[in-house]
Order: sequence, then C-alpha cells, then structure tokens
Amino acid sequence: MGLENRLAVDEFTTLARGIILRGYYKPGGDSGAGLRRLMILSAPSLYPHAGDPDRIDVQALRYVLQRLPDRIWAFRDITVTRSISPMTARDFSPVVTAARRRPAYRTGPDSLVTTFRGGMSDLLDFISAITCYQIETDKVRAKAASGRRHGEAGPASTVWDTLGEPCSGDRRNSLIHALSVEFRCGYDELKELDGVMEGRLPEFVASAADSDSRDMKITFTDRFGLFGSYQGKARQWAAETASHLRDARRVHLVSSNTHSLVNLLSPWVKMHRERGTDWSGIRKLTESPEALLERTEADRKAGILTVPVPEGAPVCQVAGLPGGDAVVNMDYAFGEEGFFLFNELFEILGKRLRSVFIVGKAGTLTGDRGDVMLPSFFVKQGTGDVYGVDNCLSREDFPEDFPFRVHTGGPMLTVDGTFMQNDDVLTYFRDHWGVLGVEMEGIPYVRAVAQAVLRGRISPEVSVGVAYYASDVPLRGDTLSVPLGERGLVPVYAVTEAVLHRILSMDQ
Repeated sequence: MGLENRLAVDEFTTLARGIILRGYYKPGGDSGAGLRRLMILSAPSLYPHAGDPDRIDVQALRYVLQRLPDRIWAFRDITVTRSISPMTARDFSPVVTAARRRPAYRTGPDSLVTTFRGGMSDLLDFISAITCYQIETDKVRAKAASGRRHGEAGPASTVWDTLGEPCSGDRRNSLIHALSVEFRCGYDELKELDGVMEGRLPEFVASAADSDSRDMKITFTDRFGLFGSYQGKARQWAAETASHLRDARRVHLVSSNTHSLVNLLSPWVKMHRERGTDWSGIRKLTESPEALLERTEADRKAGILTVPVPEGAPVCQVAGLPGGDAVVNMDYAFGEEGFFLFNELFEILGKRLRSVFIVGKAGTLTGDRGDVMLPSFFVKQGTGDVYGVDNCLSREDFPEDFPFRVHTGGPMLTVDGTFMQNDDVLTYFRDHWGVLGVEMEGIPYVRAVAQAVLRGRISPEVSVGVAYYASDVPLRGDTLSVPLGERGLVPVYAVTEAVLHRILSMDQ
C-alpha cells in the first residue's frame, strides 16, 4: 500500500467537506461516484472487500447499517439538519439509529429528517457509512441484474425470483444460504446479519436489487462546520447543567456513558449488588417500569438526577458527593461538539472545577479488545498537531487481577472518522508515533481544557484523566460490528471505578 492509498483518505475528506458545504448530493450520482472511488482506493481496514465486485462485505455492511437510520433502504430523500423542532418530533414517527444517538423522523413514505449535533467529524462518519452502503447495494443490484438476465437454472435464478415472497423456517434458511452463495460470503455471517437486521435481510436485498442507483438524495440544510452555530445549544446545555450545581463547593466533570458512574453511586444499585446481582442483572432489572421508578426515587433522594438538557444535546447527570462536591457525568459528545460543551461549562464553573475525566471507547493498535489505554498525549491525523495531557490515571488505579492489559506511555490518534482509516496509515502511526489507539473526540476536549487554563477561566491545578477501553482492533479486522457483549462491562466498570476513586481521594 503506497502514497496513493494514504492520499485517498485526505481526498475523501476534502470531497465530503465540499459536498456538505454545497448542501446536497446523490450517493449514486457523480459526487457519490468520486467518494466511492476514493473509499475503494483508500482500502479501509474495516472494509477489506470494498474493491471486490463479486463479494458482498457482510461485516462492513453490518457495521454501517447499525450507524444509519433503521431501514435506510426505504428512504429516497434524507434531510440532515442541526436540530429538529418539537413540532416535527410530535407530528412524525421516530426512526432509530442503533449505534448512534441521532434523532430521526420519517416525514413521508420515503423521506426522513435526521440531526447531527457533532459537526464535521460526525457528518464525515455518516457520509463514510452512506458511501459503503452505496458500494454494497451497487454490488447487490449488479448480481441481481446478472442473475435475472442469464436466467440460468438453479440457485442463481431461484434466489432473485423468490425474494419478495414470505418465508420462514427451513425455507428462509435456504434463501439465506442461496444468498450467501451469490454474495460469496459465509452462511453464518449472513445469518448473523439477518439477526442484527431483525429478520429484514431479504427486504433489504429485494430493495437493493430493484432500486435505481441514483434514487437517494441527501440535503444538508445548515452551515455545518461554522463555529458560531455550535455555541447556542452548548450555552443552553451548560446553563441548565450549572443551575443544578449552585450549592456545590467543587465540581468534577466526567464525559463517559450514562450508566456506569451513576450505577456506582446509586444506593438502589448498591442494595442489589450486595444481594449478588451482577451488572448485567442490574440492567435487566431496570427494564421493568416499576423497578425503574423505584430506582429513580431512591437516586433522587441520594442527590442523583438527570438534567433536562436541550433536545439533541448529550444526556447529563449530576450527583452529590461527600464534602459538598458534585460530579457531572455527560454522555459522549461527537467531535467538535465536545469542545463547545466543555468551553461553555468552564465559563460558568470557573475555579470551582476540580477535575475533568474523559472516558470512551476506541480502536486499539497495540492490544486486544477490552484492553484499557491511558494516553499521555494526542496526535491529530492530517495535521500532525500534538496536544499533551498530564494524565492522572495510571496502571496502579486498576486491580491486580484485572483480566485485560493496561497500555500507557503513548498517544491516541484523533481522526475525523474511524471507518476510512487504512492499514498503512494506522501502522505508520503505531510504528512511528507509538499510538495506542484511534478515537474521534479527545483533542476537542483536551483543547478546551488547555484554552480555559490559558485564559484563566479554570485553575491550572485541575486534574485531567483520560481512559479508553478497546472496542475493536482495526488492524486485525476485529470490528465494532461484533459487540464485546457482557465482557465489555468489565473494562467499562474498571475504568469508571478508577475515575471515581481518583475523584473521592482528591484533597479536600
């Protein structure tokens, strides 16, 4: 893999940014063709069969379908906007995006509107997913046309002629097996994809086979990428969050998930844990409306609450701590969104801010899934800019019997989108920079902290901790399309316990 492949990643990003600023494009049109060519040329690690017209890349397709609106093949007009009005949310049916918190609504039989609050990096991630989806549906369409045209006896003609017919049991398994032969992939992985799609694989294949490649149009209604457009919602979010911190003597800010930190602080969870319930069991318990109401009331009495933030902003939780401190736990931000959220909250909290912790998941370049990475600085792909962090977390913060490895002493690579990264680029950063892993939000967070210190908004003594657990291993093709499952709870809670221990042990 040479220079041409590496440059293709940058060219893809440049073309995608131009499309966003222009305001529209057709994934199957001329601009989309340029994106498809560059994606194939860049040879993404998570997309090994992009350039093979005879083989459907089932794992890549599974990856992107979880990051696109449910039943994406049913939509021809997709509107991308920064926010959706309450009236729109009231009048139209919601559409789920399984692996992304993107509010989306069906506005017509084949039209959809969705929001992107994270700005350019989030949009590049979306365009990468759409481009992969278009490549794979083009392959399906070509195979269907060839099979129908030749009309040869046997599976090639049978599978395309029976796609629209309802089937179940052995007949359905036979259909999936016939498709796996057509797609030149494994039956097992195609059957798993059908499960992830809740049994709608035949519906997707039938739609791809019969649609026009230029059917879909995507319109961007806002000037994404302009800094001023982020600040309004960030300011609202920060003001609402800070209103619940008026009595706090000092504040600790954590960006993580919405379950592990509050679970460790919740008296209701503590009670059930003492009865022997594991973390998976706690999750199942709260699926009951009665148990959830009971927990909410117990947490409220203990000073744990969820802040009513603006629609589309990260969920935010506040909890009281001993000694009059408080901890703010915000859900993951997307790209540059993190900078503006942190910046606005720092403006309000000022010298009351005592610590900042960034907890997330990332692709690892040095270890295995479940391993923990504690970086000492960040490197920005494309610019080589370096952002240092005096990480207060260390290997000693994890138990001796921790079943995964803890990697320290190197940087994290911040990229605009994980899907477009190829082996050549990732290997270069691993071998020449000692990069531990690949992520998307770290630099905006760290930059917000550094700027606030330089401007005198927060104390230079603020402790900063950064930890990622490895959700995939891109250089081995071990992707997020195959979830960690219950094993993933171990590193998540180990990192969260390390953060909470650090917060509670800080000098009063």
